[in-house]
Amino acid sequence: MSLLLPEGTRLLHIGPAKTGTTSLQSGFHTNRDRLALHGVHYAGEGSQPRAAAGAVALGKRIPGHQHGLEAWPELVREVQESTAKRVVISSETFARANDERARTVIDAFGADRTHVVITMRPLVDMLSSSWQQWVQTGSRTSYASWLDQMLNREDTVNGKQPEFWQKTRIDVLARRWGALVGPEHVTVVSLAASPRDFVLRTFEELTGLPEGTLVPDPNAENLSLSHGVAETVRRFNERFAALDGACPDVQAAVIEFGAIRQLRAHPELLAADGRIEVPRWAADRAAVLMQDMIDGVRAAGVRTVGDLDALVTPSRPPVPELTTPEALSTEAAAGLMVGMMLAAARGVPTFDQLSGRFGAKELDGVGTRELVRYTASRLADRMRAKLPRSGRVAADRSRVAAPVARSV
Repeated sequence: MSLLLPEGTRLLHIGPAKTGTTSLQSGFHTNRDRLALHGVHYAGEGSQPRAAAGAVALGKRIPGHQHGLEAWPELVREVQESTAKRVVISSETFARANDERARTVIDAFGADRTHVVITMRPLVDMLSSSWQQWVQTGSRTSYASWLDQMLNREDTVNGKQPEFWQKTRIDVLARRWGALVGPEHVTVVSLAASPRDFVLRTFEELTGLPEGTLVPDPNAENLSLSHGVAETVRRFNERFAALDGACPDVQAAVIEFGAIRQLRAHPELLAADGRIEVPRWAADRAAVLMQDMIDGVRAAGVRTVGDLDALVTPSRPPVPELTTPEALSTEAAAGLMVGMMLAAARGVPTFDQLSGRFGAKELDGVGTRELVRYTASRLADRMRAKLPRSGRVAADRSRVAAPVARSV
């Protein structure tokens, strides 16, 4: 079966996180010139348009990122103006969009031209990596408590879902996006029991790129933290959150883009304090939930690539019981301190500075209808700026007659 998507397709990869997204996005970003030779355009300036995805999927600016709502219309304009045979948009933040916000995304890119791709690893493999990722972004919940909340409480699995399940229930994602573009225009890719480069080769097939085109930057790998480092950062988050005026942007600058970035530049520091293992009870529960998701994906009627059934099996055996480290190696501790020092040397913004740079709408979630109006307005302004003066007058009159845009 050929995976090649038709010319004119906008391939929207929504993740979720921890499914080879960093490697894939690096492969697209660092090889833009080679992509262009084969008619493929990778949308966004960096490795992924996370700020734009956050604006439309969450209605807010993501802590640690300078751009807010304005990033979304900029991305839409770039995609609409591209003359490439195929356009690729990839950000795991899109997976967090609810039904209404997902519709906003598809309305902007075009339901008749968009193909949604969802990548998935075994659920059990995503537990430890997901918890440490939340710790990096400020979570204060212990690993044991987090596992209990995610796996044992029916209200979090089936009721009002926390972020983990919002972007990990691939059956829900397949139905949501399939309802907007048609199930035949959704592909779920299983990375289980596959070679490490399987996701890269699959996306080359989808976009018509020669095999071997997508070569990630070897320094871009999103290495997981050791258990000792993750627990140390979590306890830092507890103490930091208790301070007056604690700000997520400061935490992001000091930890995510400071200490953690420094450790990742020296992978040996991440291996000194042990893996974050999955206890057997959690692995067993994850297998049941994964099977339920697999059944849901098949029922959704979407296209699948890879071995779905292999998603039930963990890539490494679970441990009988969970243990929490109480100490951190001196080498890893020194690495954290150096990263914090470098962040301080670069200048960590204060909350007052951030409040002056971003308005209230940039700091808090906004409704989908308001975001659509905002996006349409920004795109209209750009088009108006390109018109001669006589055309601008006509455009202004049109805007007065119809001030509220329904879609982009």
